[in-house]
Parts: sequence; structure tokens; C-alpha cells
Amino acid sequence: MSKARQPPRPQSSTERLARLLYAALGPTALVFGLLCLGAVLEQAWEPQRSWSVAAWLLIFGLPMLIAVLSRRVPLRVLRPIALAEGALFVVLLMFWLTERAEPLPAGADIPWAITLTGVPVMAVAVTTRDRTAWAYLVLVCTMSGLLRAATSTDPYPVLVGVEDGLYSFLLLSMLVGLITMARRSAGKVDQAATIARVQLVDRADRLARKRERLTIDALVHDSVISTLLMAGRGGTPVPVLSRHAADTLVRLDALRAPLPDPNMPGPEVTRRLEQLVEELAPDAQITSNLPGTLTVPALAVTALLGAVGEALRNSVAADVQEPVRSPVARTLTVASYQGGIRVVVHDNGVGFDPARVPAERLGIAQSIIGRMECLSGGAAAVRSRPGVGTEVVVSWTPNPEPAAPAAAPAPATPPPPPDPQSKGVTRLPKALSTSILVGFIAVHAVLAFADGEPLWGLPYEILGFVAVSAAAAWLTLVVPDPVSPRDAVMVLALGGLSAVATAFPVPPVGSTPFAHWYLGAITMMLVALAVRGRPGFAWYGYGMIMVISIVWALLNGLTLLDGVNLAIRHAGTLLAGTLFAVGLKRSTQTLAGLNRERARSGAAAATAAAALEERETELTRVNTLARPTLQRLANLLKGDALQINPLQIEPALRAESLLVEATLRDAIRGRSLFVEPVITAARAARIRGVDVTLLDDSADRPPRQLAAAAAIVAAQLDSLTHGHLIARLLPADRPTIASIVVDAGEPRMLTVTPDGLLHPSV
Repeated sequence: MSKARQPPRPQSSTERLARLLYAALGPTALVFGLLCLGAVLEQAWEPQRSWSVAAWLLIFGLPMLIAVLSRRVPLRVLRPIALAEGALFVVLLMFWLTERAEPLPAGADIPWAITLTGVPVMAVAVTTRDRTAWAYLVLVCTMSGLLRAATSTDPYPVLVGVEDGLYSFLLLSMLVGLITMARRSAGKVDQAATIARVQLVDRADRLARKRERLTIDALVHDSVISTLLMAGRGGTPVPVLSRHAADTLVRLDALRAPLPDPNMPGPEVTRRLEQLVEELAPDAQITSNLPGTLTVPALAVTALLGAVGEALRNSVAADVQEPVRSPVARTLTVASYQGGIRVVVHDNGVGFDPARVPAERLGIAQSIIGRMECLSGGAAAVRSRPGVGTEVVVSWTPNPEPAAPAAAPAPATPPPPPDPQSKGVTRLPKALSTSILVGFIAVHAVLAFADGEPLWGLPYEILGFVAVSAAAAWLTLVVPDPVSPRDAVMVLALGGLSAVATAFPVPPVGSTPFAHWYLGAITMMLVALAVRGRPGFAWYGYGMIMVISIVWALLNGLTLLDGVNLAIRHAGTLLAGTLFAVGLKRSTQTLAGLNRERARSGAAAATAAAALEERETELTRVNTLARPTLQRLANLLKGDALQINPLQIEPALRAESLLVEATLRDAIRGRSLFVEPVITAARAARIRGVDVTLLDDSADRPPRQLAAAAAIVAAQLDSLTHGHLIARLLPADRPTIASIVVDAGEPRMLTVTPDGLLHPSV
């Protein structure tokens, strides 16, 4: 029996970056390898020519192999190949230094191995830690400088070796710096994405739990508490009371194991509303124009019926408590609304001031507004003024796009992790970039002025050096990210000025080895443009120096190919920088989308799990507290429980109903305080005749010293035999964590400090 195939593990930013850089090794090695192929054949070791070709194939072929395997092969396989590339290159340089440390033919005295220095340096930088990469860079640049000095035919070979080693170190240090900083940035992206996912999952968990609590609290308020109040206060016919209790038990059972209900057509919604009006407010007038084509999800219908039912109950109750001279007119208007449904409950009764409704009153906050806010696409508003009447508007509209499963209300879209593209691609830290700038100016000063150029060309050399140095300093120290097109054009203009001023005084023959140093300097600036978000301008600049090189060659009697060969060897360097920039940008964008999707999936899973757990917890508590009493009320008309007086139930059951109702209110209004020993103490105090109110204003952020506060509240309850007690947990930003108001003849107020101590009476 075969095992199910596991889905692929999501790649981290660090892994994606490593694969991107490994893939970039291939094109880079291809360019440099082809450029030096002619030199490989010319400089082949005579005793064993095949060895030279084999060495070239290894140094050239391993990066190509890494690039081909970079997308599919595990990194643990790619890393040894990259390390082998770095080690073989060192062995190759050692062979040259020990076996072939002799001048090469004039005009072709650059060993082909030096041309490929950047490829193994990049391979090692991607694979190893930062310190190892920098140490390897120093090692190979030193060896390449020694090798160049040993093979140079220049009158000053040591100077040529120093210049070559310094230039290689300067150029490659920028690439190594970019790789190391990109790797650090990728690590930060991974860390930020993990934190964002954890925060989103936590928020989704809290929202799901709150939504489930509000849903169940609304049901408890509408059905359980109202049934218990009817039983406790008396006056409700026993058949009506028994039916309410039985219906409440059915609702509780249905909520424990909810079934997917189909959509409900508009006429059926109207019929349900008419039935609700007939039951709660028979005198209300209902008007509906819902079309037969309208369908409303059963979940939305349930929420609407609950909210409308609470609005009708409140209207009737207000009329009973504060009767007005003329009869109250109640209307229910049902209409299609933005593809959904809108219900307006209006009366011209006594009205009230919504701002003065106590926070502990649950009808409006939870059974109307809270219930509709928990419904995706739901909304509610309550408008009223004393003496004018009340209007309650509830509505449901379909979402324009399908909501994520079990995630309504959906958590906010996770904040994307830091994007290296937001500031170019990867800008080096100021200290490192400044160090490279200083090295850039110093090295090119050596290249420009240490070779003993003719004095007549010195002004042009100075102009070229100043122009390229100014461009580098301005790009490094002044130009912000992202580089604007105007700034990019300015860099290219200064680079072009440097190339023209420096190139044309150079003679076609007899020039120094680094007479065309400006090409490397400009290429470094073009790489900086590419990695700071302007690869197009970088290649425009490369085209510019290619044209200048060709024009110089033609003006000096050389061929077009000579001009191309002068600039083409710098294409590999710019290609590496461009691949780094473009590839990292695309990889970052893709990864940001994947991170958002992973965060959403995690949030959806957390929402579903949290909702199920919270629902089970809440229903278990409600059933434990209220089911025995509800069952007794539902059985009033069955068997031996048949009542002689259809308007009265036994006093003990009435008292028990009121006690259970008060306990349920504690669980809703004073959630964090609904713990032992407060639960037992509050029940005992109510039996003794004490009026107890528990409130929680901590917004699901109970204090650390909650246990101490609960013990203090319980002790105060145990000391009372009559009167009133209001215990309230305060918001987290208050200097005290709880307040206790006691009125047992002489009102007094107590507070609980953050360290869990009782403050003296006020």
C-alpha cells in the first residue's frame, strides 16, 4: 500500500535566495568561460594540453551544473559542488604559481584562470558564512595578483600584480558584500514572515473565539436567559414557558453540531419574519417586497431573525415598563438591499438615549449589533431618542468575493515582510559602502597614475579620474533609493565623460596594462545601478562604453572587433549584477505572495480550530449551568410534572431559574471574573439575598494578578448578608486592575492594585 505523497515544503527566503544565486552562477560562468576559451587554448600546458582543457571544463562546468540543478536538487547537494568549485580554483592557482610561474607571451600575459576569479568567489560566498567568504576573497585575489606578477611581461611586473589584485578585490568585494547583505536581508524576511504569520494566526484565533462567544452569548441572551426570566418572574402561561424551554434546548443542540443549511428564498424569509412578529409583537405591521429570486444563506437568516426578535422584545418590554398614553405603533419593513436583505424595525414608543445604556446591558450590544457584526456581510444600527421612538436597522449583503473558509470576519491581510525592493534591491550598509567607495577611489588612483603615462595625457587622465570618482561618490553618498531616472542619467553622463576623456589619449600600441582602467570603474558603477533597481539604465551605460571602445579602436586604425574585445570582458561582471538584481526582485515578489498565502491558510486553519474549541467550551458551560433547569421547565406539561395552575410554577423552580439566569449573566458580562472562588461565592451571596453584578472591561486582556483579584471579590461576597456588590475588572491602561463597590447600608468603594493587594476604602 503506497503512502500518500506529501506536499512540497514551502521554501524560505534564505533558501530561495541561495537557489537564485546558484542559478546566476551559470550565465556568469558561461560569459567568462567563453571569453577566456581562446586564452585557454593559447596558454595550454605543453606537456599535457588536455589537462588545461580539463581544468577549464571543471572550473567552467561546475557552475553550469549548479545552475542546472539549482531549482530541483536539495541545497545539501548543491553546497558541496559549490565548495568543490572554490577548492579546485585554489588548486588551479597553486599549480600556476608552482609549475608555471613564468612570463607569458607579450600581449597575452593574463593567465586565463584569473578571468574566472569571480565565479568561484560567488560560489563560495553563496555557500559559506560571511567571514569565510571574505577570507576566500582575500586569498584568491592575493594569489591572482601574485600570478599576474609572475606571468606579466611588463617592465614593472610587481606593480601590475598589485594593481590586478587590488582591482579584483575591489570589484569582487562589491559582489560578496551584496551577497552577504542579501542573505542577511533574506533571514530578516524569514523572521518577519514568521512573526507576521504568528501574529495573524493569533489574531484569527482571538477573532474566531470572540465571534463564537458573541454568537453563543446572543443565543443565551435571546433564548436561555429570556426563558429563565419568564420562569423566574412568573406571569407566563406554563404551556408557553414549556414550549420556550423546549425550543431553547433544541437550539443549543443544533448549535453544538451545526449542519450546513441551504440558502433560503426570499418568500420563506418573509414567512419566518411574519411568524416571529406573530409570536412576539402581534400588533406590529409587517411589509415585505422580497423577490422570489432572492436567496439568503440560512446563517444570515438565523442572525437576522435573532436580531429582529431582540428588537421586538425590547420594544414590547419598554412599552410595558413605561406605558405611553396612546398605543405604540410598530412596523417591520423588509426589502431587498444591494443583493441582500434589509429589515427596519420601528416604533413610536418611549425611546431611550443609546449613549446612556449601561455597558452590562446585553440586548443591543450583543443580541443585535454584536450578532450582525459577527456575520460576514452583516450590519446593524440602532437609533433612538427619548419620547421619539426607536428604529433598529439590520441588513445582510453578499460579499463581492468569496470569503476565506471559516474566517469571517476575515482577519486583516498580513503585512508583507520587508521587501528588499523597497530600497533598490539590497543597498550595502553605510560603513561597508563607504569603505568600498574609499577603496574605489584609491585603487583607481593607482591604476590611473602609477603606470607612468605620458605627461601630455595627464590632464585627460585627471579629468576622467575626477569624473568617475565624483559619480561613484555621488551615487554612494547622495543618491537615495530608489535611484531616480534623472540620477541614473547623471551617473551615465559622468561615466561617459570619464570614458571619453581617458580613452582617446591612449595609444593603440605600447600602452600600459591598465590604460583602459576606466572601463572597469564604469562597470562597477553600472553594477551598482543594476542592484539598486535600474538594470535598464545599467545596460544603456554598457552600450555607451561599448560604442566608445569601438570608436576609439576605429579612430586608432584598429578593427571593430578590437573595440568589442576591449569592452566585452566586462559584460560578465554586469551580467552577474543584473541577474542578481532582477532575479532577487522577482523572487522577493513571489515569496511575498507565498508568505501571504501561507499566512492566510494558517489563519483559516486557526480560525476553524479555535471556533470549534471555543464553541464546545462555551456550550459545555451553558449546558452545565442551564440545561437541568431548562429540562425541568420543558417537562412541566409531561407526566407527573403537569401543573394544576397553568399560570404558576413552584417557587423553588422560579428561584432556581433566577439564580441560573444571574449566573449566566456573570459568565457573559464578567467573563474573566467568572472563575472560582467567585462563582461559588456569588451563588451563595445571591441565595442570601445579595444583589451581585460582575463586569469585565479588560477587553480579553485580564491582569496577571487575576487570581488575587478573584480571591478579594470572593472574600467581599462571603462577608455580605444583604445589599449590593458590583465588581469590575478595569481596562489594562488603568492604575488599578479592579474596583469593588459595596452598598450594604454604608456605600464604600475598594480597589485592587496591580500587585493584587486590596486598597483601603474610598
